[in-house]
Amino acid sequence: MLIPRFHQIRSVSLSLLLAHGISGHAQNTLEFVQDGTHKSRQAPVPKGPTSIPQTLDFFLNQNGGADMKAAFSEPQSRLSVTFSFDDQSYITVPQHVTGMTFGATSGASTSQVKGVEIVNTNYHFKDSGGTVFTAHPEGPAGNGFDPAVNAGLQIFLSAKPLMNAQAPKTDTSRYYYGKLRMQFSRPVDNPVISLAGLGATTNFSQKHLGFATELELITPSVSLLKLSGNEEMVLDETKTKILHSKSRIGGACGGGAGCGSILVDGTKITNLVFAVYLRTDDGPGTWGTEKVTNSGDTWHVSISMAEQ
Repeated sequence: MLIPRFHQIRSVSLSLLLAHGISGHAQNTLEFVQDGTHKSRQAPVPKGPTSIPQTLDFFLNQNGGADMKAAFSEPQSRLSVTFSFDDQSYITVPQHVTGMTFGATSGASTSQVKGVEIVNTNYHFKDSGGTVFTAHPEGPAGNGFDPAVNAGLQIFLSAKPLMNAQAPKTDTSRYYYGKLRMQFSRPVDNPVISLAGLGATTNFSQKHLGFATELELITPSVSLLKLSGNEEMVLDETKTKILHSKSRIGGACGGGAGCGSILVDGTKITNLVFAVYLRTDDGPGTWGTEKVTNSGDTWHVSISMAEQ
């Protein structure tokens, strides 16, 4: 296929920007944070599990794209984003609220999920090498996002409905859970979505079953570009699907889960909508047992962008 010359120039320029960042001006970023002074998320719901929409505010980080020094302040123009679930396939999941929830994880008991802070930094992963996540849409790649500082919205996909339905577990089995919507309070350009922990595994009688959340962009007129991340997280050739690349799936960024930062290439964006799926890896294990029914995939999503 012939590629128009301006696309070639744009691709080369973007590669250089991601590798070295932009010189000549500070790369101020808008980010999520949840500390004693700045709180991207306020009440009313302190912990999950819940399927109520969640609104998070962005804070300005001076030169946050080029380094990880947290110097947060109120942005000149307030910006927030509301996350919500639409079209959920599994509405009633005993002890789990719904198939997709905010602020939940496995572990409260053998039958119920555990409620946790909806926005937190409990990634169970530290990007000590500074290579997995990227804060600024123009790079430098693998820099500016600190999992110890940049809070993420915690999402849980329950495997209980699949266990109850005795759903197939082949590596081509893929189950639709609904839609994840991100609605910005004003139009934005080129937001960066950072994802951590797309993957989980069960272990019953030393038999493992892995499964991972995969996302498909529905919003028209925008495309995706991987800025940084591990080899487990990949984009398909259409640049609209965030997929897991491995036939064996794990549950941590350093152990088989998909993690990284994705640029949404577009301007004047007010809504982003992703279809959400759960895919298995054909492992010999099970979704759960008669006594243990609280398994699922826990992951985090965070958003950052250039000051605008």
